Amino acid sequence: MKIKISLLKILFRQILPVTLIALPIGCLYVLFTRDVLSWRNPWIALFVLVHSITIAVLSGRYRSRAFAFLYTRGFTRDELWFHKMLNTILSVMVVWLPMALIVWLPVRSYVQDKLFISPYFPLMMIREAQVPWFWLAGYAILLPLFHYVWIRRAQPLRGANGAVFLSIGVVIVIATLMSFRWHTLWFRILIYMLSAVMIVTSLIAGRILHRNLEVQ
Repeated sequence: MKIKISLLKILFRQILPVTLIALPIGCLYVLFTRDVLSWRNPWIALFVLVHSITIAVLSGRYRSRAFAFLYTRGFTRDELWFHKMLNTILSVMVVWLPMALIVWLPVRSYVQDKLFISPYFPLMMIREAQVPWFWLAGYAILLPLFHYVWIRRAQPLRGANGAVFLSIGVVIVIATLMSFRWHTLWFRILIYMLSAVMIVTSLIAGRILHRNLEVQ
């Protein structure tokens, strides 16, 4: 599908306010937090959760005039869905990539070592290098699901709140898994497989339902 830059710009501007807020918050936390970063960090997990919810909410204001205007400009539903997903990826990368670079480059290690005189650095820089990928995985799991939620709620069908309960259940499961420090290899592989299935299912279901979305 051909990328329409004008449409992508419109969608990106809708998310821009939260991007401008999330970017400095995320970067400053990663740069100045003195704890060694791990995939179990609750504050980063909360950041990813709130950021994902906000992106989905701003993308799916199906009762707003701006939403109705955009959906009556002659774009097909598949074009709109594709560009919303593309805009979601772009909005995440604008925030995630600088945070990841702070970890991957010697920036965080230098600040921790020279400014805070941390005994953990620069040794922990290698261990922290894998952590940003877990942040990205969190976005990959949550955002397709949250997009599915607003698309399902925009349908002229009963049971729309079921999607909300589903998303709450997934968040609770993720939080529970994060509360345990170690998981056996077979269990990790199972979680990876289930996560992949959930991501693909959310994307496919969201795209199919989006074609019948009711603009209110």
